[in-house]
Amino acid sequence: MTPHDLDVGARIRAFRKRNKLSLNQLSKLTGIAASNLSSIELNKTSPTLATLLRIAEAFDMSVGALLDQVLPTTVSVCRRGEGETIEASELGVTNLDLTGNIYRAGLAASLVRLDPTAAAFDLGAISADRFLYVLEGAATVGVNGEMIELTAGDSLYAASGTHVIAENREHVAAQLLVVRGTFVSRQQ
Repeated sequence: MTPHDLDVGARIRAFRKRNKLSLNQLSKLTGIAASNLSSIELNKTSPTLATLLRIAEAFDMSVGALLDQVLPTTVSVCRRGEGETIEASELGVTNLDLTGNIYRAGLAASLVRLDPTAAAFDLGAISADRFLYVLEGAATVGVNGEMIELTAGDSLYAASGTHVIAENREHVAAQLLVVRGTFVSRQQ
């Protein structure tokens, strides 16, 4: 495991938001400048043990308890309502984050709903593999310009760096499970 496998900043941000604290309020509680806290939350800098101690104390927990929440575990749970619903800028697209603040194994999952009137949903050319599974309806998925028709029960894998878009060309809503991360072939 490398330091890049841990998203300490995201966990600290999650604790701060769960406690309904602004960066300035956490700064006053810890004595750490808000700009430094922001850099930690954005993973631009790594906190020292002393900094983690001050942050943990602000959340009324031990550093060990804070690290237990950050370090990978065998099982992680994201309860209903912990994920964010992100309304995409395109009309008719809803993106529900299913993994919430779970950053284990570098995977993130979301449920994407494409209404019949939805514009194409751009999953970009990110530096992560993508796995799409059509839960209901049908979707046309473009991978580097190649259009592929998928219906309920179909899935698609796109390697990192490939540009992926999904659109609904049907008269009923389509729902896609989208998982982003690094996948390993069973053949290896």
